[in-house]
Amino acid sequence: MEPPFLESRRATTDDLGALEILWSQASLPATELGKFLSEFHVVTDPEGQILHAIGLLVEGDQALLHSEALSALQFAEPDACRAAVWKRLRILTRNQGISRIWTQEDAEYWRVSGYQSIPESQLPSDLPSFVQREAGWWMHQSPNAAQTDLLVQREFALWKTQREQESQSFQQRVKTFRAVAFGLFALSIILLLSFLFFATKIPEVFRQLFR
Repeated sequence: MEPPFLESRRATTDDLGALEILWSQASLPATELGKFLSEFHVVTDPEGQILHAIGLLVEGDQALLHSEALSALQFAEPDACRAAVWKRLRILTRNQGISRIWTQEDAEYWRVSGYQSIPESQLPSDLPSFVQREAGWWMHQSPNAAQTDLLVQREFALWKTQREQESQSFQQRVKTFRAVAFGLFALSIILLLSFLFFATKIPEVFRQLFR
């Protein structure tokens, strides 16, 4: 069955009842998570039914992706829900200047979305309070501002080069068209003048032709 159109948004107090059911079904501490409702983002179907929920705890320029819960409904395709919320979270974290997003969620989707396994021995020294020095952490490294600016500059330079090439190609086609048009015009003038010349020089021949 094809999944319905999915929408992602921040959770509101009106969602608390539905979220508590979802958390309980996922064997998560519903009562405790309800205290942190403002951290959660949900994915809904066209009728507004919550299909997916996940928390994002922000601390400085780092964040924790946590407490993922999925609806048991058949059409709630897990990776489609994750894709909908991840698109929102990428924009949100980029706008907030988040450099690292940590998680211990084990779904394969997060692995293929850029999260890298960080062995305990390779955990950085500047860890946020929510990251304990233990195995099982995955981290998504966001490009810094300088890298982002460089990427934008490269894309703009490429776009500019393409536009210049297109402009040069167009100008060359215009020049070719003008040259061909001028040549045809000149040939028409030559033929007309030749006709008039022979008409004046050999009038009897033309009188016979047009009699």
